[in-house]
Amino acid sequence: MKSFPKLLTIVTLTALLASCSANSAASEQLHNSMPLDNYSYLSPEAIVYASSISNLVATFPLFSNGAVNKEVSYLKNSLSDYLGAVRDFNQNSKHKSLQDFEKYYKNIQKLRKFLNADDDELLNRYMVKIKTNINLLEASQSKTEEASVSAN
Repeated sequence: MKSFPKLLTIVTLTALLASCSANSAASEQLHNSMPLDNYSYLSPEAIVYASSISNLVATFPLFSNGAVNKEVSYLKNSLSDYLGAVRDFNQNSKHKSLQDFEKYYKNIQKLRKFLNADDDELLNRYMVKIKTNINLLEASQSKTEEASVSAN
């Protein structure tokens, strides 16, 4: 009976290793069948900033003022366009979407006076986080571009 626990341990370990190998092979096959990584030229920090912007767009709350919500919707669309342009490395589209973002940002700032204090504070937190992440992403990209130019 003493060999039974050893046998059970060996069988369990063998099954575990086979499972890990199968998962690794499936993961590698899935990764290899995926299209080329569109973000391969971005630094890891740039990916974090872009991801943060995307998460903020996805979780942007609704407010008590319809006009603010309308401008926020436009702002979210311009941010989605911006992230798409960053992903596709389309400088013209990125520039246009940043101009649109600035326009909607200013419109929202003008409309903030019509919000209650809680909504205004919440909106301000989102706007600051978005603007900060855009600035960090732009700075990160310019560092990457400078490094690639100096390498050539």
